[in-house]
Amino acid sequence: MPTELLAFPPAYTVVGAYRLWNDPTIRAPVVAKLKHATIRGLAVGAAYAIFGWGVMDWVVRRFMVRGRVGERVSVGAGSVALSVDLVLYTHIMWLLPQLSRMLKFFIKKNLRIARGRAYNLTLTSRGKPEEFWSKSYYEEWAQPPQPTREQARAWGARKHREPWVSWMLWWPSQMLIRQYILFPLSPALPLLAPLAIAGMRALGTAEYLHQPYFQGKRMGSDEIWRWIEERKWAYRSFGFCASLLEGIPILGLWFSVSNRIGAAMWAHDLEKRQHLFAHHILQPLAPSQVGIFGSGNGLEITPEVVAAEKRIEAKWSARPAYIPPEIQDDGEDTPAINAGPPPLPPRDAPPAYSEVPASASASARRQPPQLPPRLPPRPKA
Repeated sequence: MPTELLAFPPAYTVVGAYRLWNDPTIRAPVVAKLKHATIRGLAVGAAYAIFGWGVMDWVVRRFMVRGRVGERVSVGAGSVALSVDLVLYTHIMWLLPQLSRMLKFFIKKNLRIARGRAYNLTLTSRGKPEEFWSKSYYEEWAQPPQPTREQARAWGARKHREPWVSWMLWWPSQMLIRQYILFPLSPALPLLAPLAIAGMRALGTAEYLHQPYFQGKRMGSDEIWRWIEERKWAYRSFGFCASLLEGIPILGLWFSVSNRIGAAMWAHDLEKRQHLFAHHILQPLAPSQVGIFGSGNGLEITPEVVAAEKRIEAKWSARPAYIPPEIQDDGEDTPAINAGPPPLPPRDAPPAYSEVPASASASARRQPPQLPPRLPPRPKA
């Protein structure tokens, strides 16, 4: 039921990772799309790490830890703390993001397709028809926030509105700050940098992951702004966990797929709650009932509401499941079943000879050339 995880949206990132690992109907198509490109990327990354180890070690000793060679750094806390050589620690912290970017370069196109495929397969596994996902937006608050015109127009740009945020999220800037500003202050600070980056990306990441959901509901910009504003802390918490997982070197690429599954599961629960309001089973929430995540505090879910929700679930589950369009290699959204190219439009046949007007026929008829007048004969001498 919707209230199980809607009370704690970050749990959907765990649900997505669990389903990707344990559900073969989702895992197999994703692995099939990424397998070969991943092998090539890992092979190139391994060769880069092996043959470039000496050069990187010289750069680390010469420029990064100059004067501190031989020191050791403690990674972890308490009984799980591990003492590591400072040069080796710096080398690994510098190498792992590079290997992750190399791997992403090789699987970038296939990764985009795999993400969309995971989201679509998750929607299909819910067993709901297309009409279930295309219902209009229903307001759940008795006093919804009202956006200004500028806010409604720039709803999708809030994550990068400030120029300094865009600069901070640029990967060369992250490497510069991590290696040359944070690391000289303390070797443990680069480990905390992903937390700050995830905090800046939180809301934008969650909005991006739910774009297919908004498009399916045909929501306008003002409705999207109001939806996000009412649930901004839910989106911030989910986006923070999703961005933090995607920031893990190499493994973050796998989590970027599982986060799509978690976003689809969350969208399914949100849409089931929308149907409760559409059927007037739940009434718009007063300001004291919305809760921190904007979806109520759970007290409005009575046994009558649970019974009505089961009836709605049985009604929609009896229809054929919706199969969303799949993203193909060319980057366009095409139906999952390839029906072939569309037929060419019929070519207009030329009119019959008898249908040509007489005037047009006469004018089109070729006229004989006009000869000059014949000269009179010369008189005889």
